[in-house]
Amino acid sequence: MERQMIQHVLRTLGIGRQYLGYNITIRAVRMVLLDENCLFCVKQGIFLPISFQQQCDWRTIERNIRTVIHRAWTVNPEFLGELAGYPLHQEPTVTEFIEMIASYIMRTPGPIVTNRASISLH
Repeated sequence: MERQMIQHVLRTLGIGRQYLGYNITIRAVRMVLLDENCLFCVKQGIFLPISFQQQCDWRTIERNIRTVIHRAWTVNPEFLGELAGYPLHQEPTVTEFIEMIASYIMRTPGPIVTNRASISLH
């Protein structure tokens, strides 16, 4: 169910499966949901394990997530601020973005409701 929640958040931000960073972002957020300590050293905790799975350089993973962030900032900066829990004045960093989605999912009991859609967690 957490994958569906992350997909819903990404879709609300205008990010679909056509972006290489879509599945990468889902994996990164799930890793943080399992162990938030990987946020302390994102390269070793997130980028390297995903790059090993994807058989690519870790910088490719980071770049693909940055592309997703740029798209989200362009399409729905208001919802990004809602995810963050505070107003954003610029695009979040990769670490901030991953943490914002993970934190939003952890603090959202029951169905996720946004200005566009809702899904049930049950």
